[in-house]
Amino acid sequence: MANAAAPGRGDKNLGVGMKLARLLGAGLALLLVGACDPPDISRGDDYDATVRRADEARQAGNPDTAIPLYERALQANPNGVEAKLGLGQSFLSVGAGDEAAAQFRDVLARRSGDNAARRGLAGALIAMGQPALAEQQIDAALRADAADYRALNLLGVALDLQGRHAEAQANYRRGIELAPDYVPLRSNFGLSLALTGPVPEAIAQLTPIAGSARADARTRLNLAFAYAMAGDLENSLQLCRRVLDERYAQRQFAYFMQLRALPPETRSAEFRRNPGLVAAGGSL
Repeated sequence: MANAAAPGRGDKNLGVGMKLARLLGAGLALLLVGACDPPDISRGDDYDATVRRADEARQAGNPDTAIPLYERALQANPNGVEAKLGLGQSFLSVGAGDEAAAQFRDVLARRSGDNAARRGLAGALIAMGQPALAEQQIDAALRADAADYRALNLLGVALDLQGRHAEAQANYRRGIELAPDYVPLRSNFGLSLALTGPVPEAIAQLTPIAGSARADARTRLNLAFAYAMAGDLENSLQLCRRVLDERYAQRQFAYFMQLRALPPETRSAEFRRNPGLVAAGGSL
């Protein structure tokens, strides 16, 4: 969840203004949106087949392809829950919180107990800058399933964005106990610890996942921020350069230096005003 106000092109082509509240990975998530050709949708495609194709595109990180496929599926079945959930998640991945929220609310109007929709709405509310309202949705999800580790991740994000870092970290820890391999939990936990300390624990959480070949830009920038907070400026800058082009890497690094110079309370307030690092939302 920390932040860098520097927009950039990630992994040499990533739009990274680092707006956590628009990511969310998780929902809430950084955007890796590649330009792609419009999907070839034949009139013969039925609902299930189109949803499968859309799911494949979304999971491959191609919302440009997934969104029109989900919309095509909804033409065939306007009440299709699977398509609405996938469309909402795709909208979230491109920062379209309002559009995502509409899809998740529509599912909840039909199936009030759908926890995937509840988490999706929470992620959309975070993306819209409404973490307190998101917290209400997450509380409902956790009342239905106290072991919902994805909801615990989102709760941590919502609490961090309200400056309630100790509560956020307690929920990240709970989630990690339930799902130790769920990367968004560890990434957001590490970011929260980098904001408040202890920074060595933040680095210990982030280093294994950021070193993976499958690590995304948000996780690596969280680690870069933690290194900056620890005074390891060389590693911080090198990680920024790994994710961003040089100009944006320098801007991101400079922002980390500004945050490092602030007292903890001021740093937390700055983060809430400009939650740019990352809050990985994860899948629904």
